[in-house]
Amino acid sequence: MGEIVFFDVETTVPLGTGKRFWILEFGAILVCPKKLVEVGSYSTLIRPGDLSAVEPRRFSGITRDAVSSAPMFVEVADRVFDMLNGRVWAGHNIQRFDCPRIREAFADIGRPPPEPLGVIDSLSILTQEFGKRAGNLKKS
Repeated sequence: MGEIVFFDVETTVPLGTGKRFWILEFGAILVCPKKLVEVGSYSTLIRPGDLSAVEPRRFSGITRDAVSSAPMFVEVADRVFDMLNGRVWAGHNIQRFDCPRIREAFADIGRPPPEPLGVIDSLSILTQEFGKRAGNLKKS
């Protein structure tokens, strides 16, 4: 098994027709699958292409002011790619939410996205064990 990267993205919430998701934060921890120890990590705030899409006060604590001076995705894309590409991706609800957001962000900058060696989605695992109730078992 390859290295496992646990990752998460925080995004804007598209409100209205024609609105879209923008990644506001990316965080990842790289884990050795044999020893289950951290071997690397990377996290950053990301300035969206449309600052007005960021609500002034968000439940995640990410503010418009905080991301206004953050790097744009194109500036951190190499680091994100290096953390994710060719590794096993792990996280909660990543198949339905985080993976599509990563692919969209790379498409926005005209680059091919990173590809996982495999995917471990805790929502899928919880759903097998707890059924529909798993949809309410968020990490936060």
